[in-house]
Amino acid sequence: MTIEQLIAKQELQELVDEFSILADNRDAQGQGPLFTEDAVLEFQLGPEGEVHEIPGREAIVAAFENTVGVNSTAKAVYHANGQQAVELADDLQSATGTAYCMATLVNDEDGKDVITTNYVRYADQYVKIGGRWYIKRRRTCFLISEKRPYNA
Repeated sequence: MTIEQLIAKQELQELVDEFSILADNRDAQGQGPLFTEDAVLEFQLGPEGEVHEIPGREAIVAAFENTVGVNSTAKAVYHANGQQAVELADDLQSATGTAYCMATLVNDEDGKDVITTNYVRYADQYVKIGGRWYIKRRRTCFLISEKRPYNA
């Protein structure tokens, strides 16, 4: 592996981590610039579930605002990223990757706090533009979701 490949893999790990940190800070607007203008966010409930698409950066930010943004019903958001595997294109200008994450949210449901833990697999397509990596397409597959009362 070349130093350029190692650098690219590190930059992509940092991109994935930044996405999660911004979600934890409930900064949906900050997540937007991590995606290309024409990016597509897909989400899927279970590996066999129907895939839903959200096309375009603006719509993606709106979706994040509704789930983790400061005006959403989320009271707390926490992401713990796990393993990531990346396959770089020969020209180091695009890549695909798989990343795993445990995403936990606390929401108010009918006046009671409920904690939802999602075990997520991201299937990503990345592109490098102007020396910076972006997410071009991200499929968020909710492999397992657990809900329970939250007793703080």
